[in-house]
Amino acid sequence: MVYQWKTPIFSQVSPQTAGEHIEELDRLHGEVTPKILLDDSRPEDAPLHPCYEWDDGKAAEKYRLHQSKMIIGNLVIVRTEQEDLPPEPVRAFVSVNTGNDKASYRPTMIALSNSETKEKVIENALRELRMFEKKYRGLLNTKELIERYFNDAEQNQDS
Repeated sequence: MVYQWKTPIFSQVSPQTAGEHIEELDRLHGEVTPKILLDDSRPEDAPLHPCYEWDDGKAAEKYRLHQSKMIIGNLVIVRTEQEDLPPEPVRAFVSVNTGNDKASYRPTMIALSNSETKEKVIENALRELRMFEKKYRGLLNTKELIERYFNDAEQNQDS
């Protein structure tokens, strides 16, 4: 199998090395969980060790920033009798790319009431939709890929 990174955020390690190593962990443990991968990566000479932030202070700050994104992203507003909102919950805040590669968030109703930010919100939604389609489009061919993988594995065992 040939591996590559979807985005180059882990470029300090070859994607081929990472993929093959994770396959090996799956063979050893019968599965791969984030905890298995993290524990395996703790030694400094572990193949995926460079992909992690090992400075506890920096890692804690990054995790808290991640939690902030989760808080913002999980708030929704719901329709009341006085408000003209869709019947299903709507995200309370949306990400508006300000052009500096940093996401900022605005209240959804305010972002959608401004033509400039509305356009950015729609562009972001379309980009996410394309990424979602791309992610799951590959699954349409997965059955064939899995069958081929297991057929090859069975043939190798018979040899």
